[in-house]
Amino acid sequence: MWRIILIAFLLIHAAIHVAIWATPATKDGGAPFDASKSWLFGSERWLAMVVALAAAVLLAFAGVALWIHLDLWRAVAIAGLGVSVGLMIVWFNPWFTMIEIVNAGLLVGIALYSWPSSELLGA
Repeated sequence: MWRIILIAFLLIHAAIHVAIWATPATKDGGAPFDASKSWLFGSERWLAMVVALAAAVLLAFAGVALWIHLDLWRAVAIAGLGVSVGLMIVWFNPWFTMIEIVNAGLLVGIALYSWPSSELLGA
Protein backbone atom coordinates (compact mmCIF):
# COMPACT_ATOMS: atom_id res chain seq x y z
CA MET A 1 0.00 0.00 0.00
CA TRP A 2 2.75 2.49 0.97
CA ARG A 3 4.61 1.64 -2.19
CA ILE A 4 1.62 2.56 -4.37
CA ILE A 5 1.06 5.79 -2.43
CA LEU A 6 4.71 6.82 -2.79
CA ILE A 7 4.80 5.95 -6.50
CA ALA A 8 1.62 7.96 -7.06
CA PHE A 9 2.99 10.89 -5.06
CA LEU A 10 6.23 10.99 -7.05
CA LEU A 11 4.46 10.79 -10.41
CA ILE A 12 1.78 13.33 -9.50
CA HIS A 13 4.38 15.67 -7.99
CA ALA A 14 6.31 15.49 -11.28
CA ALA A 15 3.16 16.27 -13.28
CA ILE A 16 2.34 19.24 -11.06
CA HIS A 17 5.79 20.71 -11.66
CA VAL A 18 5.14 20.56 -15.38
CA ALA A 19 1.62 21.96 -14.98
CA ILE A 20 2.74 24.92 -12.89
CA TRP A 21 5.90 25.96 -14.70
CA ALA A 22 5.58 24.73 -18.29
CA THR A 23 2.05 26.01 -18.84
CA PRO A 24 2.01 29.44 -20.50
CA ALA A 25 1.15 32.30 -18.15
CA THR A 26 -2.30 33.80 -18.55
CA LYS A 27 -2.86 37.53 -18.85
CA ASP A 28 -6.42 37.45 -17.51
CA GLY A 29 -5.32 37.17 -13.87
CA GLY A 30 -7.10 33.84 -13.42
CA ALA A 31 -4.11 32.23 -11.73
CA PRO A 32 -3.54 33.01 -8.04
CA PHE A 33 0.16 33.72 -8.68
CA ASP A 34 2.78 33.98 -11.42
CA ALA A 35 5.17 31.03 -11.04
CA SER A 36 7.74 32.68 -13.30
CA LYS A 37 8.52 35.53 -10.88
CA SER A 38 11.57 34.90 -8.71
CA TRP A 39 12.76 37.04 -5.83
CA LEU A 40 16.33 36.19 -6.93
CA PHE A 41 16.19 36.15 -10.75
CA GLY A 42 13.21 38.38 -11.49
CA SER A 43 10.98 37.22 -14.32
CA GLU A 44 13.10 34.49 -15.89
CA ARG A 45 10.38 32.08 -16.98
CA TRP A 46 12.70 29.99 -19.14
CA LEU A 47 14.98 29.27 -16.17
CA ALA A 48 12.04 28.33 -13.96
CA MET A 49 10.80 25.97 -16.69
CA VAL A 50 14.21 24.29 -17.07
CA VAL A 51 14.58 23.73 -13.33
CA ALA A 52 10.96 22.56 -13.00
CA LEU A 53 11.36 20.11 -15.88
CA ALA A 54 14.57 18.76 -14.30
CA ALA A 55 12.69 18.20 -11.04
CA ALA A 56 9.80 16.59 -12.91
CA VAL A 57 12.07 14.20 -14.82
CA LEU A 58 13.89 13.17 -11.65
CA LEU A 59 10.68 12.68 -9.66
CA ALA A 60 9.00 10.71 -12.47
CA PHE A 61 12.11 8.56 -12.90
CA ALA A 62 12.17 7.89 -9.15
CA GLY A 63 8.52 6.83 -9.25
CA VAL A 64 9.09 4.48 -12.18
CA ALA A 65 12.29 3.11 -10.59
CA LEU A 66 10.36 2.35 -7.40
CA TRP A 67 7.60 0.75 -9.46
CA ILE A 68 10.05 -1.65 -11.14
CA HIS A 69 12.00 -2.29 -7.91
CA LEU A 70 15.24 -0.46 -8.76
CA ASP A 71 17.19 0.39 -5.62
CA LEU A 72 18.40 3.66 -7.12
CA TRP A 73 14.93 5.17 -6.69
CA ARG A 74 16.03 6.64 -3.34
CA ALA A 75 18.98 8.57 -4.77
CA VAL A 76 16.91 9.84 -7.68
CA ALA A 77 14.02 10.81 -5.37
CA ILE A 78 16.43 12.71 -3.11
CA ALA A 79 17.82 14.56 -6.13
CA GLY A 80 14.34 15.34 -7.48
CA LEU A 81 13.01 16.50 -4.12
CA GLY A 82 16.14 18.61 -3.63
CA VAL A 83 15.66 20.31 -6.99
CA SER A 84 11.98 20.81 -6.15
CA VAL A 85 12.82 22.42 -2.80
CA GLY A 86 15.36 24.71 -4.46
CA LEU A 87 12.91 25.64 -7.20
CA MET A 88 10.19 26.54 -4.74
CA ILE A 89 12.60 28.56 -2.60
CA VAL A 90 13.98 30.59 -5.50
CA TRP A 91 10.52 31.06 -7.07
CA PHE A 92 8.84 31.31 -3.66
CA ASN A 93 5.16 31.89 -3.27
CA PRO A 94 3.14 31.36 -0.07
CA TRP A 95 1.04 28.82 -1.99
CA PHE A 96 4.09 26.52 -1.95
CA THR A 97 4.48 26.41 1.85
CA MET A 98 2.65 23.12 2.45
CA ILE A 99 4.43 21.22 -0.33
CA GLU A 100 7.76 22.60 0.89
CA ILE A 101 7.03 21.05 4.30
CA VAL A 102 6.11 17.75 2.62
CA ASN A 103 9.24 17.86 0.43
CA ALA A 104 11.46 18.57 3.44
CA GLY A 105 9.86 15.74 5.40
CA LEU A 106 10.35 13.30 2.55
CA LEU A 107 13.94 14.43 2.04
CA VAL A 108 14.77 13.90 5.71
CA GLY A 109 12.89 10.59 5.84
CA ILE A 110 14.40 9.12 2.69
CA ALA A 111 17.93 10.50 3.06
CA LEU A 112 18.55 10.26 6.80
CA TYR A 113 16.21 7.55 8.03
CA SER A 114 15.94 5.27 4.96
CA TRP A 115 12.18 5.62 5.07
CA PRO A 116 10.21 3.77 3.85
CA SER A 117 11.86 0.48 4.70
CA SER A 118 12.05 -2.36 2.19
CA GLU A 119 9.52 -4.29 4.29
CA LEU A 120 7.09 -1.38 4.22
CA LEU A 121 7.47 -1.13 0.43
CA GLY A 122 7.00 -4.83 -0.05
CA ALA A 123 10.34 -5.16 -1.82
